[in-house]
Amino acid sequence: MARLIYSRTSQSGAILVIAMVFVGVITLLSMSSMRGSTTGIHLAQNEEARFAGIQEAQALTEAIISDPATTPVIGGAGFSICTVGVADCDRYDIVLPAYLETEVALGRLSARIERLSPPTKPPPRAVESSIDKFSAASFQVTATYDRSAEGLGRVELAEGIIVLVPNF
Repeated sequence: MARLIYSRTSQSGAILVIAMVFVGVITLLSMSSMRGSTTGIHLAQNEEARFAGIQEAQALTEAIISDPATTPVIGGAGFSICTVGVADCDRYDIVLPAYLETEVALGRLSARIERLSPPTKPPPRAVESSIDKFSAASFQVTATYDRSAEGLGRVELAEGIIVLVPNF
């Protein structure tokens, strides 16, 4: 009978070692699975922030383009109108919808409208208008969505506009 007890105690130690190895392997597998899930969440959040930035900048650009008052045909090449907080502008009076003004006030959105052409530039041929009746004022609208301080990135969109100006 003593022999039977002796063999049971020597085998129970081996099972404990095998069980600990299995627990260690399972722990490593679950940790690597959690890391993969966390990485996937970060990738999804980055993509969502990038898409939101593009949408905000595009909304600002479209709001500016849709209002003829934001592209006045004054000044020469290099004349610029900006939102508050943008450096080196001639004017700071872009009128925006209320939902965009909040983002501008928080410093997340900014815009610059810069005249690219001199006052006497003829319209491009694609417009098919008479050179003696119209001149063209070309502008570049640049909208910037910046939340990089919060870790949400920065997006900058630029679009061009041509405004036909009647010659008097």
